[in-house]
Amino acid sequence: MKKIFFISSLLISLIGCSGENFADMQIEKPKNPQENPQNPITPNHKDSIKTPDKPTPPPTPPKPTPNTGDITVPLKLKAYYQGVDFTKSGEVLKDELATLTITKHRTYLGYERRHNYLPKADADLSHGGNVILVYTGESRNYQNHVNTEHIYPQSLFNKAAKPKGDLHHLRACDINVNSNRGNLPFTEGSGKARKIGRGWYPSDEFKGDVARMIMYMHLHYNLPWNAVSTNGIKLFLKWNAEDKVSPLELQRNNVIEEAQGNRNPFIDNPYLATKLWGGDTAENTWK
Repeated sequence: MKKIFFISSLLISLIGCSGENFADMQIEKPKNPQENPQNPITPNHKDSIKTPDKPTPPPTPPKPTPNTGDITVPLKLKAYYQGVDFTKSGEVLKDELATLTITKHRTYLGYERRHNYLPKADADLSHGGNVILVYTGESRNYQNHVNTEHIYPQSLFNKAAKPKGDLHHLRACDINVNSNRGNLPFTEGSGKARKIGRGWYPSDEFKGDVARMIMYMHLHYNLPWNAVSTNGIKLFLKWNAEDKVSPLELQRNNVIEEAQGNRNPFIDNPYLATKLWGGDTAENTWK
């Protein structure tokens, strides 16, 4: 009887304890990552990862703007320069201009025929029968102690060659001045035409004329610069920029085109020399 009572009491105690524990127990729910303030996770985990700051690269210098919109050939010359791409420069443009200049040179005049054209090419339009003499700028009758100056001396190339009779580098000149120049290379100076050291300064008035004629001879016949300059092409590029094209040069270009078919492109636009060889920037007359 005591055993039964003891067992019954034990069961009642166990049931009582178990009921108290179940009532107080809470079932742990799965953790929601969004509700954990100790370890927040953002939708894009890359945003929460800090990387060392990279040094800012230096700005890329701007590329030079190509010369593409700086040339507009005048309407009266478009037919002559048709086929030349003036958006180009350097050797590419030089080759195109040389090809054009040679192709257009349809009539190669004998040297003896120069007298048929120089009086008109070098004419002083304000004094009938007179010509403007190179180097001095004097207006004088063509028959009065005037002879022909080769701006690129004929002694520096084969006298039988085509350059000898090319009107683009032949100018009416005083006989004595022509003799004084001889075949001296051109050199820097100022003022009037004269010998300076071992060179010849063509005067402030004609240094641009000389530069453009020499450039033509190089373009057409590939004649060297150093034979006619104490400072190579740099001297002629400088003169081309300093001394603008004169009305006499324009007159000569038109007359000579009628005679032999081609023009001096550096008289038409001195800036073409800048596009070909750089150096001092000459006036762009084709804007």
